[in-house]
Amino acid sequence: MTPRTGTTAVGDDAFRRGRLRKASSFLEAAEVLREIGGDAGVLTAASTYADAFVVQCVLSGIASADAICVARTGRYSRSGAHDEAVPVLRSAAGSAVARHLEVLLAVKNKAEYNARSVSDADVARAHAAAAALEAFARSL
Repeated sequence: MTPRTGTTAVGDDAFRRGRLRKASSFLEAAEVLREIGGDAGVLTAASTYADAFVVQCVLSGIASADAICVARTGRYSRSGAHDEAVPVLRSAAGSAVARHLEVLLAVKNKAEYNARSVSDADVARAHAAAAALEAFARSL
């Protein structure tokens, strides 16, 4: 059985560059939140900006995934269900790269919608995953 990949769309190099710019700006915004909300550059779950930091990491990862898919296949997932982008990314770049997007999507709802804040581990994992995806997208 073929995994569900939702709807994909064609992306050109201008789209790829645009999504990469957004990925980088979202990651940079996360770093600004770390600077203003962290203690000596360390952001923890107790910070006012912990959830916002993680959301910026998620946005960066989604944009990076689009850029990676377009660079590798000329297509990206345009489904509103972000989890449908995982198999598209896995097909374009392999399981190790897709795992970073899975990490980000696993914490997305917690950061955006739950009353409880993200954990210290969520903060660290989200940053590492977003940075890895953005770096991979830049390398293509």
